[in-house]
Amino acid sequence: MAIFLDPSAVVAAADRADLNHAAAMAWFQRADEPLLLGALCLGDLDTLLQRELGAPAVLALVRSITGGAIRLVSPTEADLSRAAQLLETAAEHRPRLTDALMVAAAERLGVRRIATFDRRPIAIFRPRHVRAFDLEP
Repeated sequence: MAIFLDPSAVVAAADRADLNHAAAMAWFQRADEPLLLGALCLGDLDTLLQRELGAPAVLALVRSITGGAIRLVSPTEADLSRAAQLLETAAEHRPRLTDALMVAAAERLGVRRIATFDRRPIAIFRPRHVRAFDLEP
């Protein structure tokens, strides 16, 4: 199948000073399925990587995408509609659109695994296609 990447996993792998760096690197080395990244996460990653590591880290991410190591997933109109439902259902938790779109795209694509070190924003959503996501590492 495939695994969706949350920005927290990408940043942890890129930043040697991150507390989760070793775990992220070990996870990426054993990841056995195609890696997906929501297109809206690019803005978050640009901000985080530029701030923490500078332009070379952003360039490395772009090269990972253009080189095929990570596949970029653009939201569809159906994903946006589903994300709106998810945002309404979880409104008390103040969810982010990027997280809701990742869940919607995961439902559409049948993805059940998400790589994240920031579990709470994903765990508040109830996916339709599985009981719960497998949150890794």
